Amino acid sequence: MRVSSPEATALDLLRYPMAAGHLGHIATVLSELAEKLDARRLVEVARGEGSLSQVQRLGHILDRVGAGEVAGAIAQFIEKRRPRFVPLRSDRPARRAARDSRWRVSVNESIEAET
Repeated sequence: MRVSSPEATALDLLRYPMAAGHLGHIATVLSELAEKLDARRLVEVARGEGSLSQVQRLGHILDRVGAGEVAGAIAQFIEKRRPRFVPLRSDRPARRAARDSRWRVSVNESIEAET
């Protein structure tokens, strides 16, 4: 029985970052999950996602882990909506954080995927 798709799982990781082990662990999982992500289905799941900020964060992390190809599909989705900047880590201040204009994410935490 299929409980979730790789695309829904990717967004769930960003929806529940504390349960997923924070951003470093999420990046590690996404680096391994990226090869199973289908760009078209990822856009479909993103359209159904109630929180655009999670999609923005997902795109940023996918770029960071070298999955830019699959991230490109949701980049167009984000660009059309022109959302406000959101902090990468929502529980930390982002006032002086660097900004990723592609994803409209304030990068207030550095992340590294474990290999």
